[in-house]
Amino acid sequence: MAQKRDKASDGAGGRPKQRGATSAALAGALIGALAGLTGSTLAFFEAKDTHSSEAAARRADIRRAAYVELSASTNRFVQQATQLLKTSLDPARTADDRQRVFEDAYAPANTELAQALTTVRLVTTHEGRRDLERVGSLSTRVGELATARVGLGPEGVDAHKTASAFTGAVDQQLAALQTFLDRAAGDAL
Repeated sequence: MAQKRDKASDGAGGRPKQRGATSAALAGALIGALAGLTGSTLAFFEAKDTHSSEAAARRADIRRAAYVELSASTNRFVQQATQLLKTSLDPARTADDRQRVFEDAYAPANTELAQALTTVRLVTTHEGRRDLERVGSLSTRVGELATARVGLGPEGVDAHKTASAFTGAVDQQLAALQTFLDRAAGDAL
């Protein structure tokens, strides 16, 4: 009988050892799962931050390209508008000459400027749109002054006064563009 008691006590004492081992295994598995979840969560947030940084860099690149195109197209527009006005005020030039300069040089430059303004309007900040409105309205004024005499000759026009008004409008347009670019530089860099 003594043997039976030893076996019985081994069996009863063995169960607490099994429960302890099972609990330890479960605790280890839980700790491992939590460590894995924590690692996955950290990796997710790191990837999310990297993606956000890359997206911000792409937006800045798009803005920079749009701003450069706006600057270049504004300069082309001013050059062609100036050429058109000079042709319109030149008494030796005909209505056909004025029309040809309008169609071949001024109109394409005006279209490029309109496209650049639209592109920038789409990619710039809310604050940038306000500055851009001024650039657009002053560009319109320059265009009006440049095209006012296209179908007409220079007869009866005070060339100095017309040229002065045009130069003033161009100066305002370029100053508004510079203001826009100065403020936008922080957004694009």
